[in-house]
Amino acid sequence: MSADLLSGSPATTQPSVVDHEDHRTRGVAAVVLLALLLALVLRFSALHLGNQDTWFHLVLGDRFRHGWSLGHPGAPTPFATADWVPTQWSTEVVASWFESWFGLPGVAWLFGAFYLALVLLTYLSCRRLSARPLGGALATALLVFGVAPVLSARPQVVSLVLLTVTVGAWLRTAEDGKVRWWLVPMTWGWATAHGLWSAGVLLGFVCWIGLVLDGRARGRRAVAMLAVPALSLGATMLTPVGPRLLTSQLAVGARTSMIAEWGPTDFRSVPSLAVALMLALVVALWTRRGRVSWLRLGLLLLAGGWTILVARMVSLGAVVLAPLLAEAIGHSMSRARFSLAGRRAGSTRSTLPPWERAALLVTAIGYLVALAVAAPQVVVRPADVPTTMAPRLSALPSGSTVLVEDGIGGWMEWAVPSVHPVIDGMLDAYPVGYIHRFFDTTKVKPGWRRFVSRSGARVGVLEAGSPLSAALHDQLGWRPEAHDGRWVLLRAPSR
Repeated sequence: MSADLLSGSPATTQPSVVDHEDHRTRGVAAVVLLALLLALVLRFSALHLGNQDTWFHLVLGDRFRHGWSLGHPGAPTPFATADWVPTQWSTEVVASWFESWFGLPGVAWLFGAFYLALVLLTYLSCRRLSARPLGGALATALLVFGVAPVLSARPQVVSLVLLTVTVGAWLRTAEDGKVRWWLVPMTWGWATAHGLWSAGVLLGFVCWIGLVLDGRARGRRAVAMLAVPALSLGATMLTPVGPRLLTSQLAVGARTSMIAEWGPTDFRSVPSLAVALMLALVVALWTRRGRVSWLRLGLLLLAGGWTILVARMVSLGAVVLAPLLAEAIGHSMSRARFSLAGRRAGSTRSTLPPWERAALLVTAIGYLVALAVAAPQVVVRPADVPTTMAPRLSALPSGSTVLVEDGIGGWMEWAVPSVHPVIDGMLDAYPVGYIHRFFDTTKVKPGWRRFVSRSGARVGVLEAGSPLSAALHDQLGWRPEAHDGRWVLLRAPSR
C-alpha cells in the first residue's frame, strides 16, 4: 500500500449521534487508562531513585558545573585513567542544578516530568494516527511496559522522548512531504543530552530510503530530505565536545561485553515480551491489510532489529513500534466497521476534540502536582544504598580507597566525596583491562588478592554473602563493622 493510500481519504458519510456518543465514551475510557498508566509510572518509577547510575550522573553534573572541561574532563576516581568523552553532560548538569535547588525530590520531579513527556507524546502520536482513542491508549500501555527498565533517573529517558518526536516527525513528512529542518538543531541538543542520538540519525536515513522507494521523495525534495539526517550527523560534531563525540561510540563498543544491558535480549522478561507482542500485532494487522509502505516496513525492521539484538535497545524498539501499532489498529477497526455498514473506510487520522485536550492537560497537571507533593516525603532517602554507613565512611582519612562492588561506587562518590571507590558506573573512564580485573576480583578469580592489595583499600562496602566479601573475611581476615540492608562494611585487620 502506497504512502498516499495509507494516509486515507475522508469518509463520505457523516457520523451519527450514536457514533459520536460511542466515540466519546471510548475517548473517556482511553483517558482513564492513560491516567492509570501515569499512576503506575508515578508509583514505581518517578518516586523511586533506585538506579545506581543516578549517583555518578549527579556527581559528573556537579563537576561540570564547577570547572571540569567538556573537552578534557577529569577523572571520577584516581583509578579512572582512560580518556573519555562526555556524551550526556547537558542532562547531567540540569539534574545537578535541580539537586542543588530542591535536593533529591527535585531530581525525582525532573525525571518524572521526562516520563510524563514520553507517555503523553506517545499517546498523542498514536492517537493522531489511530483515530481510535482506545487503540492509541493500548499502544501507549504496551510502550510503558516495554520501556519500564529505562524509566529511571538517568539521561537515557531523554533519548526516548526525543526519539518519539523524531518518529512522529518522519511519519508526518510521509504524509505531507514537508522537510522537518528543525530535526537538525534538535539532534544537536540531543547529542549533548545522551549518547543514543545516533538512533535518531539512523532512523532518519531509514525513513529517507523508505520515502524514496514509496515515490514520496524525488528530485530536489529527495535531496532536501536526505540533508536532514546528514546535517543532523554533522551537527553532532559541532557540540562543545567536538568531533570526538563520534569516537565515543567506539569506547562503548569496547565495554559492551561487561555491561548487562548491552547483552542479548532475554525474551523471558516482561518488557521484551511486551515489545515482541507489539511487533507480532503489527505484522498480523498488516497481513490482513495488504500492501504496506516501504517507510513503515523500514521502521518495523529497524525496531525489530533493535529489539532482537541488544537488551538496551528494546525500549527504542517500543518507541518506534507504538505509532505503527496504533495506526494498524485504527485502520483495522475502521475497515471492519465500514465494511459492515457497506461503506468505504475513511481516514484513520484524527485531531483531539477540545474535551480530550482538556482532560489530558488536567491529567498531566495532576501528575506533576502529585509528584511534587509526594517526592519530598518519599524520595528523602536513596533506595537500595547503605546510607547509614555514610558517617563511618566520612570519618575515614581523606582520599581513602574503598573496595566496592555492584555499582555502589557512584553513590559513594555522591554521598562521601572525600573517599575513592575502586570503580563506579562510569566505565568509559576506566581502562578495559582494569574493568576486567575488577570483575574477576568480584568473582574471586585468580589475581583477586593482587587487585585488592594494589588498590590500597583497607575498607570495603560489599554485598553481604557475596563471593568477594566471604573471601575477604575467610582468607584475609577482614571483619564486618556495620550492616545496612544487603550491604556490609568490612575493615581489614590492623597491620
